[in-house]
Amino acid sequence: MRGRRRFWATVASAGILVTLGVAATNPVFLAGGVGLGLWLLVHQVEFLRRARRVADGGVEVTTVRDRIAVGDAVVVHLRASLDVSPPFDLTVTPNLPPSVERPEPEPTLSLAARTRTGETAFEATSRVVGELIVGPAVVGLRDTGGFFAGAVRGGDSSRVDVRPRTPRNLHVGEGGQPLTSRYGEHNAGVTGAGLEPYEIREYSPGDQLSRIDWKATARLHHPHIREFERTTTHETALVVDARTTMGVGSEGETKLDYLRTVALSVVNTAASFDDPLGLYVVGDDGPTTARDPAAGIDQYDSIRGHLRGLDATDRAAGTDAGAATEPLAPSRARTVASRLDEAGTRLGATLGPYFEATPEYVGRLRDRPLFRAVQLAHARLRSGSWTILLTDGTNRTEVHEAVKLARRNDGHVLLFLAPSVLYEPGALAEPDRAAERYRAFEEFRQSLARLDRVSAFEVGPGDRLEAILDRHDTAARRGRDADAARAARASRRYRESGETPRRGLAYAEDDPIHRETEDRPDD
Repeated sequence: MRGRRRFWATVASAGILVTLGVAATNPVFLAGGVGLGLWLLVHQVEFLRRARRVADGGVEVTTVRDRIAVGDAVVVHLRASLDVSPPFDLTVTPNLPPSVERPEPEPTLSLAARTRTGETAFEATSRVVGELIVGPAVVGLRDTGGFFAGAVRGGDSSRVDVRPRTPRNLHVGEGGQPLTSRYGEHNAGVTGAGLEPYEIREYSPGDQLSRIDWKATARLHHPHIREFERTTTHETALVVDARTTMGVGSEGETKLDYLRTVALSVVNTAASFDDPLGLYVVGDDGPTTARDPAAGIDQYDSIRGHLRGLDATDRAAGTDAGAATEPLAPSRARTVASRLDEAGTRLGATLGPYFEATPEYVGRLRDRPLFRAVQLAHARLRSGSWTILLTDGTNRTEVHEAVKLARRNDGHVLLFLAPSVLYEPGALAEPDRAAERYRAFEEFRQSLARLDRVSAFEVGPGDRLEAILDRHDTAARRGRDADAARAARASRRYRESGETPRRGLAYAEDDPIHRETEDRPDD
């Protein structure tokens, strides 16, 4: 509370009267000054009492929705419903974080003296993912006499969960075919003591008496054992690539946005089975988050919050995310070295040793961020655990070796890849080039899926993938039609020449097929 002009004028008047009364030994002036001061004190106490009553209830801040996507507006309501009519003017202002966009001027609810109810509404927009806290309201008070003014906080806060935009038309599958099952089947494949009822069988010598089902025994007039299916938990490490390349795509529909949706689904599934879940996030310089696997609501909520607020690394200007040369895989290096050795040239003798230096390959991989993150996660997992890896496959050798590492110690791997051709702006402007790029990606995905205990899936916008697949199917049909047309022309030439087509690759100079393939360009 603070005094206004009349308050200080009254204080000055009371002081002057008291001073005159003392100086002139005049009791009238002295009584007047004391009385004026007491009146002012009573008025101040009454103002404070009524202000506290306003703060204790009657003012509230509410929102129409408790969950919005980042960038969306939420309607905020300011309401006042007081028990008594206050003898002063009220101004209710919402307490909003600085990051929230709001109308100009600042939205307020004004109530004149003796007014008990009022309401107003406005829209607020948050550009930051996380929890948006609106309120409590700040209630400004001004008495009609012009003596006092103050401000109190009234009502409770309203909380809004601001989430990243959900990508549209999400596709998760293999070669264009959507995924029909989900992560998290937990049956151990054996029976015995457990949680899930499986079957009832007759008692056999050696069975534990504690496992006898007495209700079934009474019903069947012979001791019976109830078998249960053993269930397991999946200790899981969720490895999310958040390097610069994961930011490719339009706003709200980047690679990371799509893979984030998959990651949140994994968290929900793990929570439903109470699986221990850990989170490892990869930045351009290495792991940025390392949360060891654990079960519990706090763990799942913490991982969800971290994923929702995750952004791709913003590499400093002037640096190139793909500047580092990708190491050549040992198998490919051995093939190249063998060919150079067989060639027997001076160039081969010079370059051969470089392709045989596989220890350098291993050392370079250890410096790669994704490989290091998987290495960190794998070191903290038990045998038979699961690693769920979400990346874009830009550095394919690194991804391949990271998957092989995660498979060690009987590990299982679920790999979700975001092919760049589905996200890059303008990539579909050249349909043939886009189809070729997707075909190369699909070959890479299949090569990973053929590894033991590895499942690999593509993640991206379904409509863009469908456009590429349609182009691929059209090209394939044209190729088949062209082959059929060439075969028909060759058959017609044979009939005209009266000869029988020969099998094999050796043709005479006057062979119709030889002339067909030599003289006629491909369609």
